[in-house]
Amino acid sequence: MKAYYQLSKNAIKTLLIVVACLLPSLVYSQFKTPGSVEYLKFCNGINGLTLGEDVAQIPSHKLSYLDNDDRPDADSCVRYQYKDSSLLVLGDSLSLDAIGFRTYKNKIVNIYLFFKMGDAYKILSDFLKAYGPFTGRPNNYADIYNWDTSALNLSLRYQVKTEMGVAIFSSKHLENEIAANKPAVILKDAYQSFSVLY
Repeated sequence: MKAYYQLSKNAIKTLLIVVACLLPSLVYSQFKTPGSVEYLKFCNGINGLTLGEDVAQIPSHKLSYLDNDDRPDADSCVRYQYKDSSLLVLGDSLSLDAIGFRTYKNKIVNIYLFFKMGDAYKILSDFLKAYGPFTGRPNNYADIYNWDTSALNLSLRYQVKTEMGVAIFSSKHLENEIAANKPAVILKDAYQSFSVLY
């Protein structure tokens, strides 16, 4: 009986050691599997476009200025349209109208997926499968669904008036950097305005 007890005790110790060694890899692999908001954080973008990526890494022939406007916006960001038809297909009979992104200091801060209202349910369904249940809605009457992580957020929005929808992936780190530099941009604009007078 004593030998059986010792054998059982050693087997349990071995099992615990194996579980302790495998647990981190099992938990880490869960981030890589679709169906959770952690998968959104792991992907950090969509279809090869990554938040924080340097725009110089994207071939220039696949870029054009969004709305043909090369001027920086109020946040000192430049907006681009990504012209690669292979990225416009998200899944079975699900395609996008256009992909755009916004850069700050040449880093991608937002990725925009534009689609027709007819595909709105398909897009929502695709995101629910990939990123799990949305983490918030402003209210039950607005067609806005948000997935929020510590590193980025995704907002799915429908505009009934325009018959269009947009999904916006946003880097929290870069948005915080933009917000922190906002006073400097305002001050710079003020100095430029005064310099015109003198």
